[in-house]
Amino acid sequence: MSNLRRRKIRTTLTCLTLVILTFTIMSFTAVKSTRQEGAVKYRDDAPYQGALIKNIGWRSLPPEALAAVGDMFVGGESVLPLSWYELSDKTQPGMTEVVSATGQVTAQGVMGLATGSGEAARMGRILSGGRWFEPGERMAVILPEEFARRLGVVPLAPGRDMVRLFGMDFRVVGVFGHNVLDEAADLDGEPPTPVVFPSEAAMEATEAEKEAMESGEDVRSMQSRYQHVDGDLTVIIPHDVLMGLGGALKSIAVSQIGEPGSPEAADARALASTLAERFGLAIYAGEQGGTFVYHSSDTLSYAGVPNIIIPLVISVCIVLNTMIGSVYERKREIGVYTAVGLAPTHVSFLFIAEALAFAVISAVLGYLLAQTAAGLLSGTSLWAGMTANYSSLAGVAAMLLVIAVVLLSVIYPSKVAGEIAIPDVNRSWTLPEAEGGVISVNLPFLMRIREQEYAGGFLYDYYKSHQDISHGLFSTDDVKFAFECPWEAPDKGPHPGEIDTAFLELRSCFRLTAMVWLAPFDFGIKERVDILFLPDMKNPGFMEIRVTLARVAGEAGMWKRLNKGFLDNLRKQLLVWRSLDPENQVAYEEQIIAGFAEQKARGG
Repeated sequence: MSNLRRRKIRTTLTCLTLVILTFTIMSFTAVKSTRQEGAVKYRDDAPYQGALIKNIGWRSLPPEALAAVGDMFVGGESVLPLSWYELSDKTQPGMTEVVSATGQVTAQGVMGLATGSGEAARMGRILSGGRWFEPGERMAVILPEEFARRLGVVPLAPGRDMVRLFGMDFRVVGVFGHNVLDEAADLDGEPPTPVVFPSEAAMEATEAEKEAMESGEDVRSMQSRYQHVDGDLTVIIPHDVLMGLGGALKSIAVSQIGEPGSPEAADARALASTLAERFGLAIYAGEQGGTFVYHSSDTLSYAGVPNIIIPLVISVCIVLNTMIGSVYERKREIGVYTAVGLAPTHVSFLFIAEALAFAVISAVLGYLLAQTAAGLLSGTSLWAGMTANYSSLAGVAAMLLVIAVVLLSVIYPSKVAGEIAIPDVNRSWTLPEAEGGVISVNLPFLMRIREQEYAGGFLYDYYKSHQDISHGLFSTDDVKFAFECPWEAPDKGPHPGEIDTAFLELRSCFRLTAMVWLAPFDFGIKERVDILFLPDMKNPGFMEIRVTLARVAGEAGMWKRLNKGFLDNLRKQLLVWRSLDPENQVAYEEQIIAGFAEQKARGG
């Protein structure tokens, strides 16, 4: 933000451009929601003409769905619900005891079906004795023939037609034969009996699977995940009674009473399309040409995009030109960033962050401007013919588009900034080759002459704290420091101050030595580390850091690979020191002075 404030006119003009772009996007584009319908052929035949509403995987429907469907079809259609008695654990069947005066059986499933002529016409064919439920009849039950034989009951026979179910008395009004319920497949090709899942995992489906199933493309794969209860172990009671006992609504069939080909059955396709659009579920439709799965899904479309292409291109060019100019104007600043240890990637992200600030500020201001303009000008002739869409989704889309435009524009300038930071082919720092078991490297880090005591004290304290430890990147021993004058050695040349007056205040150079073991410690990698602060003759008044690593023990290849991490850690610690406030830096200088006095007292 400080860089933006230093260039107020440029920042203002760039933000104004992006504000106008945001206003343009929100005024000339709109997010529209549309519903798309489709159908997939499921099978070649259809048990009846009509439609079936169900959730894929037999997930329960809300009880209110039955009333909603019933309100839609009050003519020739017959709305027929299917409900089950099931447990919360879908891996176990909803078993219940059926008791008579002479016997007892265990039902593996309980179904609830509608009473009245519509269900009687559709399901009455399964009966081998008795009748279907009469309209409004409640405490009645239809049993498998085998259950009736074992219980000793006869449908509608006084004194022999009563059983107890769920602790209540039910009258047996009908029986059905062997396997007929399993063969009474609905439009989905499945029997109406309850299902059992082999495991909890089989009940779950991924989002992609759900979308495929709801579009009718992969329905059979879900059907293979569960098993239906044997129809000969299932009893049938009225739907309303089962729902009162805690049953779950599983499907709703809307069947035409007319025969196939009759006028009453001719609109099955329109019926399924209406249900799919209303409920957004996969709808099975029985037609003369077979069974089809109708599906309806909501899609979003962004209208008005051609109107903003030219403003987008202009904005991209303006932001690109602004950021490229900013990069080349700040070459010296980029050099400072490199001097304090920032990698080229970090320099690139500085410019990306600056552009992101442009984008966020401009997007918010543009949205507010659009809202204000709509409120003030909506009733005037200036606004005539314009319909602004400032819904939450449209606003978010507009702001994201502006941010994307800015980030797209800053890709090239940020890359240029990174190349200026390190004008080399290799953008990452590489370790030099060892010569005679010694690696010598100058770190890309500069400090002023006065700061060497601060940085030296910080590093001395850091490496001292790693003595006698068995974890981390390394362990140290024999950590010492000293102040030396390298130019006093033979053949080392004059004092740096004689070459450049910026070094006149330099009295000595800080040297830190230590014995270091590199992790993993099982490899036995041991080395002597020498860190020396030297005057940088290319940058008068600044000190550079020379690190010398001498291998003492361990395999040479492993020693070199591990030292990459050791030197990276050293560079990070120097950046940590750079971030300290002046008070803490002075404290480290005092530690060096005290330690130096102690060494002199011991004659070290």
